Amino acid sequence: MVSIITINYNNARLTCDMLVSLQRLRIPDLEVIVVDNGSLESVQPIEEEHPWARLVRSDVNLGFAGGNNLGVKHARGDYYFFVNNDTEFREDIVTTLRSRLDADAELGLICPVLHFFDQPDKVQYAGFTAISPLTGRNRCITTVSARHGLVSTQYAHGAAMMMPKHVFQVVGQMPENYFIYYEEMDWSEMVKRAGYRIAVDRSVTLYHKESQTVVRFNEMKSYLMTRNRLLFMRRNVRPFQLMIFWLFYLLVATPKQLWVYWRSHQWNNINAHIAGILWNLRSSANAPTIGYKFNHLGKI
Repeated sequence: MVSIITINYNNARLTCDMLVSLQRLRIPDLEVIVVDNGSLESVQPIEEEHPWARLVRSDVNLGFAGGNNLGVKHARGDYYFFVNNDTEFREDIVTTLRSRLDADAELGLICPVLHFFDQPDKVQYAGFTAISPLTGRNRCITTVSARHGLVSTQYAHGAAMMMPKHVFQVVGQMPENYFIYYEEMDWSEMVKRAGYRIAVDRSVTLYHKESQTVVRFNEMKSYLMTRNRLLFMRRNVRPFQLMIFWLFYLLVATPKQLWVYWRSHQWNNINAHIAGILWNLRSSANAPTIGYKFNHLGKI
C-alpha cells in the first residue's frame, strides 16, 4: 500500500482540490493522510467533503519536515509519497513510481516531473544539479529531452517524492531544524550517504501551483533562505570547502543580495538576511531553534 502524505496549513480549499484530483483516478491500494499543521482556519471542508482521507492534527506549525514526519507516524503503507497540497493529479503517477521503486533496490527516492499548473506545458522541475561546495549554488533542470523514463538526479523536489518504508527506516526522518526550505536537499544528501540513488521519472507528470502559503520575498522567506542555505552547507560540506564557501558568501553573495534589497527599499529583508548569517555564526548545526522572530512557529 502507498501512503500519500500531504500538509494543510490555512488552505483547506486548496487541499480539497488536490484530493478531488486524486480521488478521480481511483488508484487501488492507497491511503491518504492530511496533516493539518496548526492551521488557524477551519478544516471542516476537508472533513466533510473527504472523509476517506485521514486527518491528523498538530496544535502547532511543525514546518514542512515536521509535518511530514508526523504523517509518517500515522502511515500504514509500504511506500510514503510526500505530496504538496498545491498540486493536482491528472494521471496515475502513484502506481508508476511505486513500480520503479520495486524494480530497483538501489533507488531510494523518486520524483515525477513537475509542470506549472497555470502553464501546463512549462516544466518546473525535471531534476537538480549538484550544489557547489564552494558557492552553495545549483541549477534546477527545466527541460525534458527526448529521453523519457528514469533519470538520476542529485536532489528530490519536496512537492512530490516517494520513498519505500524500508529506506525511510535506514535513512531516518526528514531533518526538522530547517522549518521550511532546504530540508529536502539535506534529506537527499542523507539518502545518498546511505547508499541509495535519487531519480526523476520523466514519463510521469504532476501539476504544481507553486507556494500559496508563503509570500515571495517577505521577511520570513528572506531569513529562512539565508539561514538554511548556510545551515545546509555547514551540515554537508567538508571543512576546507566550507571555509571557501563562507568567504564567497560574505564577500560576494551577501553584498549583492543586500544591494538588491536596499535598491528596492526592502529594509526588513536586509535585517532578515543579516540575522540569518548571525544565527549560523552563533548556533550549532543541530540547534533546535529557528531564531530571529520565528521561534513561535513551533518546536522542532
